[in-house]
Amino acid sequence: MGNFVRVNSGEFFPCDMLLIASSKPKGVCYVETKNLDGETNLKYKQCDKSYVDLAKNEEEMIKNFTKMQIDCENPNEFLYTFDGNLKFKDGKIIPLGPDNFLLRGCSL
Repeated sequence: MGNFVRVNSGEFFPCDMLLIASSKPKGVCYVETKNLDGETNLKYKQCDKSYVDLAKNEEEMIKNFTKMQIDCENPNEFLYTFDGNLKFKDGKIIPLGPDNFLLRGCSL
């Protein structure tokens, strides 16, 4: 069971999260990973194009993502890889990668 979490600019991610919406066009955001790898340059993250339109506002997000399931690899030490799938209640499966995933301790 998961929760929807809103993170504002400059805030840290309280847990590992899937990026499903952003205030920027096309579901884009930039993340600083300094706490994890010491790098101060921003990393580009983006919602998957196949579901970005399902989260146009909070009501749509709740309606479309409440009954989804994320299947993914077990926790590991690799910061720049991620392998998983997003499964919707209608059976649709979307592959997920590191550009869709936000790590705890990083900041927006």
